[in-house]
Amino acid sequence: MRATLFLILKIAILVAIAVWLVDRPGSVQIVWQGYVVEISFALFVLAIALLMAIAGLAYWLWRVLIRSPQTIARSRMLARRERGYEALTQGLVAVAAGDAEGAKRLSKRASVLLDGPPLTQLLSAQAAQLGGDESAAHDRFEAMAEQPETEFLGLRGLLAEAIRREDWLGALDIANRARRLSPNTPWLLKVSLDLEIRQRKWLDAQNTLAQMVRVGSLTNAEGQRMRAAILLERSREAEGEGDLDRALELANESARQQPDFVPAIAAGAALLGRLGKTRQAAKMIERAWPTQAHDDLAAVYRRLGGDDEDPVARVKRLEGLNKAAPLEAAGLLALADAEMAARLYGAARAHLTQIAEGNAHQAATRGVFRRLAELEIAETGNGDSARRWLERSASAPPDRAWVCDACGTVAAAWSAICPACGAFASMSWRSPSEGVHLPAPATPTLLPAMP
Repeated sequence: MRATLFLILKIAILVAIAVWLVDRPGSVQIVWQGYVVEISFALFVLAIALLMAIAGLAYWLWRVLIRSPQTIARSRMLARRERGYEALTQGLVAVAAGDAEGAKRLSKRASVLLDGPPLTQLLSAQAAQLGGDESAAHDRFEAMAEQPETEFLGLRGLLAEAIRREDWLGALDIANRARRLSPNTPWLLKVSLDLEIRQRKWLDAQNTLAQMVRVGSLTNAEGQRMRAAILLERSREAEGEGDLDRALELANESARQQPDFVPAIAAGAALLGRLGKTRQAAKMIERAWPTQAHDDLAAVYRRLGGDDEDPVARVKRLEGLNKAAPLEAAGLLALADAEMAARLYGAARAHLTQIAEGNAHQAATRGVFRRLAELEIAETGNGDSARRWLERSASAPPDRAWVCDACGTVAAAWSAICPACGAFASMSWRSPSEGVHLPAPATPTLLPAMP
C-alpha cells in the first residue's frame, strides 16, 4: 500500500513538472563548430534526463561486469557451505543413531566442504569413537585442544575418554584445565567434584562445592549437607595423621554445618574422649541425645568410661543418659546391654520387654529378640524360651544400620563414600528393608551427553 502511494506521488511530481514546462515555453540554442541547433526548452530538459538515465544504466552494467566473478564465487561458496552444513547435520544424526559408517563418510564430506570448522572436527572425533577407533578419536580431540577456538570442546572429549578408561587422575587434570577456560560451567563443576571425591581430595572438593553453591548449581541446603560430609572425612584424615586437635575442629565444623548429623557429633565426642576431655564429650552427647538418640552416640558414650570401668557404674551412667529420652530404643538397648554385662538380668529384661511390647518410639527389631534369647540362656538356661524369642526375631524387621540410598548396601559404619557403588553422601540410618534399590554401575557416568 505504501509503495503504491509512493509511486503515485512520483508520477504526480513528474506530471507537475511537465505542466510547469508547458506553461513556460522557450527555446535553447546550441552553437558548436559552426552548427546551430535550436530546440524547445522542454525537449532540452527531456534530452538531459534521457542522457542521465543512459549514463546511470551504463554505470550499473559496468559494475555488474566488474563484480560478476566475485558474485559467482560467493554464490558457489554459499552453495558449498550449505551442502557442508547439510552433511554436518546428517553426520550428527548418524552419530545419534549409532551409524558408524555413515557418520564417518559424512564427517569427511563435511570436513572437505566446510574446511574443518569446530563442529566438523567434533563430528570426526565422535565418528571415530563410534567406529571403535579410539586412537583416531583421541588424536582429533588432542588437535582440537591445541586450537584456542576448539580447546574447550577438545578437552571435553579427552575428559570423556579418560573417564571411560577409568583414568581418574588424568581425568581430574583435564577437568582442571577445562575449568581454567570456563570456571563456572555447571556440568564441569559437578564432574570435578565427583573426581575429587573419588580420589579423596577433600579440600579441593570443598572448594569446588563452595563454587557450585555460588553459581547456583546447588542449593545452600544441599551444599551444607555435602560440606558436612567432606569436613568429617577431613577430620578422619587429620585423626589418622595424629593431629587430634585439628580433627576435633573439623568434626565440630561438620556438626555446625548440619546440626542433626550424628556421625559428626559422635566423631567430635570420641575425639574429646581421646584428648582426655571426657566430661565435655559426655555433655556433647547428652545435649544431642533428646533429639538425636542414636546407636552410634550410645556406643561412644558407653566407651567414655574406659574398658576397665565398673559394669554397675557404667549402668548408672547410661541410666542418666536414658532419662533425657526414656522411650528411645537406642537408649534402652544400650542400657540393657550394660545391665546384661553387669548381670542385672531383671532390669535388662524390663528394658528389652518394653521395646518388644511396643512401648518405645521404635518398633522392635531382630536384635531386640536375639538379646532376649541370650538373656534367657544367661539367666535361666531355658532353651525353649530362648528358641521362642529367636522365632519372633525371624519375622521382625532388620536392625537399623547405615544403608546406601543409591544401591542399598549395608555398611558397618557411616562413610561419605559408599564402599559398594561409590555414591557420595548417600548413607542414611534406617532399616535395610525400607526400599529396594538396584546396584549402581561399576563406573558411574559423570559426564552429560556430548552435544
